[in-house]
Amino acid sequence: MELKKTIVEEQQLLFEWPNEAGQLQIVKGSLAQVKENTVLFFIKDGQIFSVADDKAFDDKLEYDRLMILTPSWEIMAPYLAAYYQEQYQLTSGSKASIGIPQELQQTIAASAKPFDRFIDFLGYGSTSKKTTKEAKKGGKPRHKWSKELQDEPFMVDYQGSKARVYWQKRNEVRIEKGAILSQEIPLNKDGSVGFSARLAEKIRQENQAAIKEGHTIEDVVLKSVNEVGMFLYYGGTNGWLQLKDQQGRTLNERTVE
Repeated sequence: MELKKTIVEEQQLLFEWPNEAGQLQIVKGSLAQVKENTVLFFIKDGQIFSVADDKAFDDKLEYDRLMILTPSWEIMAPYLAAYYQEQYQLTSGSKASIGIPQELQQTIAASAKPFDRFIDFLGYGSTSKKTTKEAKKGGKPRHKWSKELQDEPFMVDYQGSKARVYWQKRNEVRIEKGAILSQEIPLNKDGSVGFSARLAEKIRQENQAAIKEGHTIEDVVLKSVNEVGMFLYYGGTNGWLQLKDQQGRTLNERTVE
């Protein structure tokens, strides 16, 4: 495996993977600002003792070094943090570990694979051999954006939600105003609200100005197909299969490599 960029300085090491597959940074001392959509590994005495995503960052934790993993644009950091919490049998410190929806387990495990090897080689503990059966069968599917897609509508009609969606840029997916949002929050078997639903509620809160009475009154631009699924119908399924063109072909069929 070849790296695109390597930076070695007194206060940091930075490794960047090619094809925008992500980067890994190790810094000494406290962190002034946390980047969005990152996974944070807290290290003390040469050992990782806590893992959290940027939203659950606890600046009160005492650590010697901080390892910051920035995944590729389509991977949501909370799920990747959950993956590493399970691998290291750790929590985020202030919050309990959350589960990864079954339909995303293969994608998350495959995305973590190059980082797993690198982290282990750096000597920060050995990750568990546990992985999903699906991930063992193959790597993460890749979807290629092209300019011809930017003006083509893809329709969603799932779990009471309806929307016209445009994958207008590589990391921008636009939901056209007038979309209908699902109102039934899915629950876990024990009746509690699952992590996916809580994350979906957060995305809706961040875009609340565009929502009125369960409909969008203006366009909403999100970063990924996964976020679109969260926003529209609380996730819980593979969003690439729910977006369909006028011929009924899924966005997955149109773009998977």
